[in-house]
Parts: sequence; structure tokens; C-alpha cells
Amino acid sequence: MIGSSLGAIHFTTAIVALAFGAIVLGAPKGTLLHRTIGAGYVAAMVILNVSSLAIYRLTGRFQPFHALALFSLATVMCGVVPALRRRPGWLMAHYSCMAWSYLGLLAAACSEIVVRLFLRAGILTGTWQLIGGGIAIAILSVVVGMVVLPRLQRTAFAYTGQ
Repeated sequence: MIGSSLGAIHFTTAIVALAFGAIVLGAPKGTLLHRTIGAGYVAAMVILNVSSLAIYRLTGRFQPFHALALFSLATVMCGVVPALRRRPGWLMAHYSCMAWSYLGLLAAACSEIVVRLFLRAGILTGTWQLIGGGIAIAILSVVVGMVVLPRLQRTAFAYTGQ
């Protein structure tokens, strides 16, 4: 499953980011816990995405998953910058970007699990079938996010009185 030190770093930071992201989503916003665990989430996401850019086992070259890692990095940074600057409207930008960042992480985790299970079962056999399956899960996650995230947003802003 983990074929190298780079793979181990990638896997470990993915688990850390999944756990920290869940804690941040569930914790009251604006607290020391939120800021501390949130910083850990950002660090884990940066390491996770940078490490993914160096993994080329599937095709031997740049592939759609590398583009998604770049997009994930951009999403995380778009969530961090408004929180640091605190200009008018920062909270909505921070929430939206960080929530989509976590949803993307969940999509990647689901994609990895499903693709590995389908590969093991012999359902998916070719490289492009694997990539297509992963992208299909990513698209499904975006659709789910468009429904779920606005509902979670109301709950998140209820914590802060916004």
C-alpha cells in the first residue's frame, strides 16, 4: 500500500488533515482550539499536497490528480489569507475556502479507497479507468458540497453571531 517514504508522509499527513479538519469543523469557531487545530490542518494540507506533486506511480507523468493537488493548495491558501488579513467579508471567504478544502480532502480519500477496492476486485483495470473513477467521485463530491456546505455555513456562523 505505501511503497516509499514519500508515500508514508503523504498517507500520514492525509490522516492528520482528515482528523484535524473534522475537529475544526465540529469545534466552536474563533476559539484557541479552532485556531491551533486549524493551523495544524493547514500545515498537514500543505505537506500532503506538496508530497502528492512528487508521486508519479500511476502514469509516470503529470496527471489530473496533480492538478487537483494544485487546486487544493490554492483553496487552502485562499482560506488562510482572509483569516490573516481580517478585512471586511473575511469570514465568509475563510469559511467557504476552508470548507471546500476539507470537502476536497474527503473526496480524495473516498476516491483513493474506492479506486483501491475496485482495483483489487478487478473492476477497474486500466490507468485511465482509475483516473476516470477518481474524477467521477470528485464531481459527485462537488455536487454534495453544493447542497451540504450552505447548511453547515449557517451553523458555523451561528457560533460567531454573524
